[in-house]
Amino acid sequence: MTSRNTNSLPGWDRLRHGGLLLDSARLAELANLVPARLDDYTSQKLRQHANAMLEEPSNRSQFVRFVLESVCHVDEGSGFWVRGSRVAPSWNRQTVTGESLKPNHLWRGKKRGLLPVFIDSAKRLGIGNGRRTVSRALAWLRAGGDSLAVLTNGLQWRLLFAGLDYDAWCEWDLDLWFEEGELSPQVTCLRTLIQAQVWEPDDEGFEAPLLKAIRDTRKGQADLSESLGERVRKAVEILIQGHGDALKELDSVERADIYRAACRIAMRCVVILFAESRDLLPRSNALYHESYGLNGLIEQLDRRAAHKHALAECYAAWPRILALFELVYEGSHHPDLPIMAYGGGLFEPGRRDSEEGISRALAIFETNCHESTVLPDQDVRQVLEHLTRTTIRIRQGRGTTRIEAPVDFSDLSSEYIGLLYEGLLDYDLKTAPPEGPVVFLSIGNQPALPLSTLEKMDNGTVKSLFKKLTKHKGRQEEHPSDVELIAAHQPDDQLERSSGHDIHSIREDFDSVTDDRYQSRARADQWARRAVQIAGLVESANHRQTRQDQVARERTLRAKADQLVERVVLPGEWYLVRWGGTRKGSGSFYTRPGLAIPTVQRTLRPLAYNSTAGPKSETQTATQTGRWKPKTPEEILDLTVCDPACGSGTFPLATLRFLTEALYVSLHSHQRIQARDGRSIVEILQNSDDHTREGG
Repeated sequence: MTSRNTNSLPGWDRLRHGGLLLDSARLAELANLVPARLDDYTSQKLRQHANAMLEEPSNRSQFVRFVLESVCHVDEGSGFWVRGSRVAPSWNRQTVTGESLKPNHLWRGKKRGLLPVFIDSAKRLGIGNGRRTVSRALAWLRAGGDSLAVLTNGLQWRLLFAGLDYDAWCEWDLDLWFEEGELSPQVTCLRTLIQAQVWEPDDEGFEAPLLKAIRDTRKGQADLSESLGERVRKAVEILIQGHGDALKELDSVERADIYRAACRIAMRCVVILFAESRDLLPRSNALYHESYGLNGLIEQLDRRAAHKHALAECYAAWPRILALFELVYEGSHHPDLPIMAYGGGLFEPGRRDSEEGISRALAIFETNCHESTVLPDQDVRQVLEHLTRTTIRIRQGRGTTRIEAPVDFSDLSSEYIGLLYEGLLDYDLKTAPPEGPVVFLSIGNQPALPLSTLEKMDNGTVKSLFKKLTKHKGRQEEHPSDVELIAAHQPDDQLERSSGHDIHSIREDFDSVTDDRYQSRARADQWARRAVQIAGLVESANHRQTRQDQVARERTLRAKADQLVERVVLPGEWYLVRWGGTRKGSGSFYTRPGLAIPTVQRTLRPLAYNSTAGPKSETQTATQTGRWKPKTPEEILDLTVCDPACGSGTFPLATLRFLTEALYVSLHSHQRIQARDGRSIVEILQNSDDHTREGG
């Protein structure tokens, strides 16, 4: 077994996918388990068997056995196989339609690992007649509380995962196993994900590595959303910066409304990226992609970015995005660009004459570009980069590291978009007071303090501020996490904890900065030089130092002082600050799907099902036959569920999925679906009168 440090699993990008199975971080971890190269003899045998299968897929079972044992090495050395009639009757499980089924092949590992294999005769998995076997395999997994199985017809190989209320899969195609006479990366991916060690738990009570990676992927969506939420906030900063002068002219509009309006603009982009990734918007339409779509715009901006000043001197991208917002809201009936009108509050245009502050602020973002030059294409590209790229943590050796990676919005479930907005609720928009600039320090949560206050600090206060920083000397990522020591010396209204990113940041090109900004930065740097010396972050100067030592000390002093001052905000300029408790104060909370789904299942299961196996069965899934019997369809349809604090819809979505499945199970269990003249007739009683519904 070879161990590799790579950022991706070879061949993964060449598979077909359905739902979120494995994310980038988990793929990078599994890439460390890529097996050694397949020997030439086995490769040749695989080619022969594959060619025979492609010509005439008759002996599927024999081919499946060869691939699993000889190619993937899930063999007798790691466990034992039972096949066909030798699969014990105890593995029979009854589906909701009353069918009894079991796997065609079943492998049991030495540590109770389980690999069930279902073999289908359909020409295409998941399409036409192939959908039935997929549904049956998922039903078998859920009926026994298992999660993973392999489904194949010999030509396609599908790895199935059955979650509580969702499923996901990836699929290999035999046609693509060889490229120019050599094994393709698809085979490497197959041998990595279907090998004994990833299906075998490390010990009793633990999950198999593959199952753990898939479950961690689901949990990791929350981490992705939090990281993306921070980047959405940065995009919001750029939007406010670009419209700063016009926003100041708004009368009687609170800063909170301006901030929420900017957040709404950013969330529009997030929703559109999500919709494009799932083909809810026609990204394959050339007119949409080239003239409206965000992904098309990103491609165009990336191409133009290679030419110096090309983006800084052009202002076409922002009006295009505004046209896209209008297209989503109003729709299009043109035959070359058919798009339904989605409407909705998120995309509702702002109005300058509105009584609502958010609407008036929105109108500035939507119309100010027609009156003056705002948001050059360079800034728009930066906004889109913040929204479409993130950082992920991967294993590297014995530790972990963070790498930048693109955001795959197709993997981001709709519930998790709520996490993005949740992160934005912790910030408040402010302006620097007229008395003097505000300085953001690169310490902990990056405190924001008036420069005049910093300059008045005595040596004792400065030393206390840097106490933890000195303790972790040389590890700049471990700054103090709070600023209580400063707070003890300052009025409460002067102390804020900030994101560390003021809206009007200092430009690197000093030819374009104002005298006020230059002087403020110079004052801040002077204080920082004094502070790092008081804190002992540089060696004290003495007469014994050589000229070379003095130069080195000055270089270190300058670097640490520059590092200490994160940003400087001039009087009257906008900046964002983080206030802990903002969401608590507004009553805004977000429950992640990882908690919402089990909560919904535990709450609704006794209402939609009758328990037949005692109280312990409440920990089992609703489809496990013999433990729960569904109530009648009428009783299930009569249930009323209310989420009075509905935000992004995490609980209602989980509820809808659970009750839909419960109704489906109930219709079959109570024999309410009858075949008649090639149609399915569903019988449901309503208001004590017989009522039937027909379905195809």
